[in-house]
Amino acid sequence: MLTPLKDCLKDLLTTLCCPRCKREIERCPRQGPFCLACWQRFALPARGLHGICPYRWMAAGWYEGDLRNLILQLRCHPDRRLLHALTEGLGAALPNDAVLVPIPGWKAESRSNPLPLMICRSLQRTTRSLLKRSRPTVGQHHLNRQQRMTNQRGSFVVEPGVAISRAVLSTQEKAPELWLVDDILTSGATALAAMDALNVRRMTVSGVICLGRTPLGRTR
Repeated sequence: MLTPLKDCLKDLLTTLCCPRCKREIERCPRQGPFCLACWQRFALPARGLHGICPYRWMAAGWYEGDLRNLILQLRCHPDRRLLHALTEGLGAALPNDAVLVPIPGWKAESRSNPLPLMICRSLQRTTRSLLKRSRPTVGQHHLNRQQRMTNQRGSFVVEPGVAISRAVLSTQEKAPELWLVDDILTSGATALAAMDALNVRRMTVSGVICLGRTPLGRTR
């Protein structure tokens, strides 16, 4: 809560700058926190992209062109302010009581992808690290959709010892929406495997949130 408050105060006391190119800007609701040039360059819808295939999903934009390059750059050089700008539209479309579950990567912790957890923090919702990898998987860049499904099947389990009722349920009678979080959504194989692990423990996932959605009809 303190971090977004500090960011707001900073914006009030300083000239607004585009988080990508650092140019001074006048904020426009249509283009969010970006300057017009960067907003057009990354083709970011004001409230993100939304879809229902292969399950309900929300993305900041299409995983192609300049946005693809930016996401890959953020994997190696995370930028909290830039991530917050990319996820602003997603946060506006996400229920306030949503519980976010970052999808863990398959690499060792020291080399793992930091973006899923950082996206959760940018969205400022309750976050629970419920999942862990149960076995190693191979890189999926050159795999087709069926190969990706086989590669990811059974690759997640719920962390041992997690008390599901305390970890997920709020004090409300109705359980909050549970959303998986990853940086990229392509075939959907990784998220489906994560959903299966949560379903075994009787937890229902409402959908997936990501920075980039691979254009429909493409698997790579």
